[in-house]
Amino acid sequence: MAAKKTKKLSDPRVWIKDLDIETTADIAIPKMMVDQVIGQEQGVAIVRKAAEQKRHVMLIGDPGTGKSMLARSISELLPKEELQDVLVYHNDEDNNEPRVRIVPAGKGKEIVQIQKAQAMIEKEKKAKSQMMIVFMIVGFGALWFALSGFSNPMIIFYSLIAAAFVFMAMRYTNQKNETANVPKGLVLHDHDAEAAFIDATGTHAGALLGDVRHDPFQSGGLETPAHDRVEAGAIHKAHRGVLFVDEINLLRIESQQSLLTAIQEGEFSISGQSERSAGAMTKTEPV
Repeated sequence: MAAKKTKKLSDPRVWIKDLDIETTADIAIPKMMVDQVIGQEQGVAIVRKAAEQKRHVMLIGDPGTGKSMLARSISELLPKEELQDVLVYHNDEDNNEPRVRIVPAGKGKEIVQIQKAQAMIEKEKKAKSQMMIVFMIVGFGALWFALSGFSNPMIIFYSLIAAAFVFMAMRYTNQKNETANVPKGLVLHDHDAEAAFIDATGTHAGALLGDVRHDPFQSGGLETPAHDRVEAGAIHKAHRGVLFVDEINLLRIESQQSLLTAIQEGEFSISGQSERSAGAMTKTEPV
């Protein structure tokens, strides 16, 4: 069978002179990135079908053949209305197992702002009641000092010490409760946001799968609530979007196995990645 003859291309320096182009600004560029890929018609058709059917894609090819561009273009093809926000709440039953709530895109920021506003109102109310108690203690000491004929000034000193202790005790206990009741926005989107494109190339386990930050103050009421220390991983930020991993073989085998589990289950709990960290004791509900 005779080999198919390929048409010899003319010198671009010759045929470009026949075009009515003075600068690069005269060249029309497609708005969609997928339409900007040249010479990969089969790849373009595959990523369009993958975006429509919400499937995974493995791209194999030499550098500079458009793999990253094709992957990034998928995020433009995915529907916007299906994005979700992820909120993490304190668990009263088990502090080391924060609860997870899923809401439509854009609602997460509203909920967090409302909860913060309510917490500030409660904080102001408690601050006013604390100051009233402090003034009552100081006023009682002043009254006692007056009734004693102004003969014992230590009464004023003791009343000030008592007021300071009461003020610090109430402020210490209330601060812990206010922090625990405000949820953390783990993954937040705007109402009109496009599907996310997250490049997780070369990331370590915590950045890929999520992590729980270490808390140096683990007791005595100074500790940070577990849900405030939870950090989303790339797999959570890319949910219903695109997670791009170039050279997946560079990931540790444990991270590859966890990534496969997340793909199969469609959800993955966040836990501390370092065994020496206080976050290792924390594990959220599946996200």
